Amino acid sequence: MSDKPLPPSRVSLEDVALRSGVSTATVSRVLNGSTTVRQSRREAVEQACEELGYVINRAARTLASRRSMTIGAVVPTLATETFSRPLATFQQQIHQSGYTMLLANSDFDPDTELKEVNKLVEYGIDALMLVGNSHHPKLWDRITQQNIPCIQTFSVDQRYPSVGYDNELAAGELTAHLLALGHKNFGVIVGTPPSNDRVSDRITGTRQALTAAGLSLDDRNLFNRAFSMNDARLAMFQLLDSPNPPTAVICGNDLLAFGAMRAAGERYLRIPNDISITGFNDYEYSEHLEHPLTTMRVELDEIGVRAAEFLLAELNGETGVRQTILKPELIVRGSTGSAPRVVSK
Repeated sequence: MSDKPLPPSRVSLEDVALRSGVSTATVSRVLNGSTTVRQSRREAVEQACEELGYVINRAARTLASRRSMTIGAVVPTLATETFSRPLATFQQQIHQSGYTMLLANSDFDPDTELKEVNKLVEYGIDALMLVGNSHHPKLWDRITQQNIPCIQTFSVDQRYPSVGYDNELAAGELTAHLLALGHKNFGVIVGTPPSNDRVSDRITGTRQALTAAGLSLDDRNLFNRAFSMNDARLAMFQLLDSPNPPTAVICGNDLLAFGAMRAAGERYLRIPNDISITGFNDYEYSEHLEHPLTTMRVELDEIGVRAAEFLLAELNGETGVRQTILKPELIVRGSTGSAPRVVSK
């Protein structure tokens, strides 16, 4: 028999089985991602596929099994660790079960998100992961119509399956930490497009904590259009020049907090002696900054794992955990300290 590879279009499951010395059923189980196949046989099948140039006819498989073995994910942005980390663990988890992730970016726009979901549905995805609980009014009708499992992440939503955390509660805890340090003048730097219910809830949580302490957030000290480090830097300059400059600044994530720190340094302010700054999410670099960042740690990897577990369970005909509520942890570091003393004249 010649060892010359067959043209890929002519390679069949039987050819792979013959080359690897196993049955066609075993080849099929390996290609479907089954974990019940012995490692030596799995490796033999994979090597045979490589040598023969065998490529799965995905269209034919979809028609036969009504499964595309793909799972869609739509996230607001890939520019931050907030979404890249859970996506990485999500992909690893579904890959182990033989699924491929199809990814789309909505840029925080509900209309774009709906279009991307429609496109993924056209590609025949078997399940879907979304971010947040604020979407286009037609989005859930589309998902329900297709009858595919779907899970929302980063927000708590009793109406639909979700894995997330209470953003109001997390913001309240962070604000309480600053209040306990004696701060009374607050600033907030966030990005709040219409679909970002997470940050909107955190602003609400911050306001509630301040109200309970007999304080309020000056509307002039709320910047809600900061989406990059430089946006936060410029917002910080405006805060420092405002009629009521804050001694504590709460940022929507650690990236924005870094931008605010840069601006404070450019104004020769000492952190935390002159001003305290907080972040959210606890990115990997946050503890290694010149002023290690006080932040709320969110188990980003766990969000990806739990979302994948739910969808895989549903696809396997099992009942997944419909609601998973995680609890962010306050991580106190060197970027926050006691409010500066006011020297009376």
